[in-house]
Amino acid sequence: MALSADREIVFREGLDVEFPMAAVKIYAGSLVCINATGYAAPAADTVSFKFVGVALEQKDNSGGSPGDKKIKVRTEGVFEFAASSIAQASVLADMYVVNDETFDESDPGQGIKCGKLVKVESSSRGWIWISKAFASAFAGAADALTVSDAGDFFAAAVATVAAQIQDLAKGPFFLTVPRFTGWTKDGEAHAIVTLPAIESAVPLKIKRAYTSVLTAPGTGKTLALTVNGSALASIVETAVVGEAEALDIALAKDTDIVISANETAAGAGANCDIVLALYKDDGE
Repeated sequence: MALSADREIVFREGLDVEFPMAAVKIYAGSLVCINATGYAAPAADTVSFKFVGVALEQKDNSGGSPGDKKIKVRTEGVFEFAASSIAQASVLADMYVVNDETFDESDPGQGIKCGKLVKVESSSRGWIWISKAFASAFAGAADALTVSDAGDFFAAAVATVAAQIQDLAKGPFFLTVPRFTGWTKDGEAHAIVTLPAIESAVPLKIKRAYTSVLTAPGTGKTLALTVNGSALASIVETAVVGEAEALDIALAKDTDIVISANETAAGAGANCDIVLALYKDDGE
């Protein structure tokens, strides 16, 4: 209920906080995390762990039950620890938990931030400022948040906000090449010069292609389409549609997308449509 009189002020500065321990041993001077059930444990790159600070004492609760003992943790300050591999260029960048005595400038997997790099002693040792990491631990860093996926839009392993954003950014994106005409039916490849010069500012990959024509090539004849020299899709004999669903055609950034047609017939080709399924090429 709301106050109707003054109350006693009960507070702490918050530099040193006691956390109930998991059934583990924590060494003085080690990095400490809170595990998925809310108990302090040696820091590790483990799902649902949140970094809280540096142990000020050694406590052994490995023979007890969670909560039997508490560990005093310093939640703010600048501390020296071992590093996997750090560089001067990473000063003031976020650092990540590797284990209870090691941090790194690269996320080893679970995105558990443990502070900002403030001084590099060597590539394998440096100083981190942990106050910012502690503040973000309770807010939940965006790249550590798990999300529900009731609609099954993502694979089971894509279970964090960051991973799902990256997955969405890859595509698919669909490019429709409108009805075009004007290639020669002579068994030779002809670039479709009537199409606009299209290019992308980022590298792409074509994964699927679907094409259709108003008039089939004819018995014993084929319309073969290529993009930048790579086979795209074909329409054979009496068919009026063609598809290719196992493509992996790389398109470099800032490079024109050139479609060519090769039809084994006579006369002039006309009325062809193409739909391409494109994904951002992230090098994987």
